Amino acid sequence: MADLVKNRHEIVFIYDVKDGNPNGDPMDENKPRMDETTGLNVVSDVRLKRTIRDYFRSAKSDVFINGEAITATKRATNILGEDPTKMNPEKISIVSNTLLEKFIDLRLFGGTLAFKSGKRDGDSSDNDNKKKKKEKGIKSITYTGPVQFRFGKSLHKVDPVFIQGTAAFTKDEESGQRSFSEKWQLPYSCIAYYGIINQNTAKETLLTDADVDFLFEAMWDGTKDLITRSKMEQLPRLLIDVVYEDEKNFHIGELDKAIELKSELEEERIRGVKDFVLEISELKGLLGKYGNSIQKVRYRIDPRLKLTLNGEPFEIEGLLEGKTEKLEK
Repeated sequence: MADLVKNRHEIVFIYDVKDGNPNGDPMDENKPRMDETTGLNVVSDVRLKRTIRDYFRSAKSDVFINGEAITATKRATNILGEDPTKMNPEKISIVSNTLLEKFIDLRLFGGTLAFKSGKRDGDSSDNDNKKKKKEKGIKSITYTGPVQFRFGKSLHKVDPVFIQGTAAFTKDEESGQRSFSEKWQLPYSCIAYYGIINQNTAKETLLTDADVDFLFEAMWDGTKDLITRSKMEQLPRLLIDVVYEDEKNFHIGELDKAIELKSELEEERIRGVKDFVLEISELKGLLGKYGNSIQKVRYRIDPRLKLTLNGEPFEIEGLLEGKTEKLEK
């Protein structure tokens, strides 16, 4: 069996989208999600997790949340061949380990599975609703996910545009009039996610180092696999994994805030990686300051992305002297 995770990890993941919609809001005409105060594009953590799960599935790995519109309990019943709501506490514990060993997304992101503890002796009431609640004490198995991401945000202001076009089909055959297609999209958005892997919770979900490496593979290559009309040109640009010393309950925090996008253009006019550089002087300073607590810094980078240190071109291999290495697939 692969080694369980014993190191705290801190993650920065940067990718971009061109002429697309990275995460539409279904409650607002499917417009790109926005922070109206700052003008930044917002992408939910659920969107990133879906990308990761889709990649796992394409790689023939089992995932607990697979897109089916069913409850978690029903999903577990289909898998186990037995209704977990009718199991005794001893068997529930066995079932818990079975699910964790089978599904990588439960080991990474956690989840909740509801079950009923059964009728309690001595409970009685004239009120039917109260009686039902007392007879069926609802409990649950809760897996707290060791991998947590904040909402992603663009590193620059963006300007959503509304596009209309002619649809392929007519409204009706008699009129011959074609309907119109409408959509919101962003000309360009460079988005940064920040995440943490908690080694303490990882022990409870049986998360392994191999799972973590597979997670990073899914983040990078899964983003490239998002080939749909609204997400045609999404590319991973930078992935940084700061691995802290064994069993150390420490991380620096907010490493994504230590990376600054700089451009000679107005932010809303940026259209690609050729239009900006990422200034990482603050990030390098933080990693150096807390270097004694860091085991290593791993990375993947698109060679088209340009980094600077105090305004001068910089190669990522020098991010933390003697402890920076390439993150292999």
